[in-house]
Amino acid sequence: MRVIGIMRRDITALVFAALMIIVMLAAAGVNAQSEIEWHDQDGMQIAMSQNKPTMILFYSDRCPACVKLTGEFADTRVINMSKKFVPIVGSRELDSQYGIRYVPTVVFTNSQGMEVHRIVGYRDADTLMQELQTALESSDLPQTTQKQTPGFGVVTALISLFICGLWARRRYVK
Repeated sequence: MRVIGIMRRDITALVFAALMIIVMLAAAGVNAQSEIEWHDQDGMQIAMSQNKPTMILFYSDRCPACVKLTGEFADTRVINMSKKFVPIVGSRELDSQYGIRYVPTVVFTNSQGMEVHRIVGYRDADTLMQELQTALESSDLPQTTQKQTPGFGVVTALISLFICGLWARRRYVK
């Protein structure tokens, strides 16, 4: 009777240990699949070869908003949506190419590297999902070269030069 009791405890312990190992392996497998696979600058070539838009994240480890934003990239909805992009971690070269002034910034480009959408600052997961959808739709649109029209600053400068010219002419020409 005593031998059977010891065997029963050993078998129970073995079954329990096996179940714990299975649970731990399953959890490790879920964690490995539940992260965004970020690329370095070589992701731009991957995007071109796969004809996929990119999502370039510019951040700093010392920036509280950046840390909070990177936490939102762990949301399963964001992870699933990010599979439609080639996720890239920004570098100094990309920083100068896209004119990054503030972090966190996420720049979305089409497969050719032309910027189609930009996020500056923190976004929660729900808003981030909307921004990802907007970027995806923008990257699907055909890119046309738009004629640049003078902005408000240019028009204001021209008007002020004209007014200064009139003022100078009135004062010195009589």
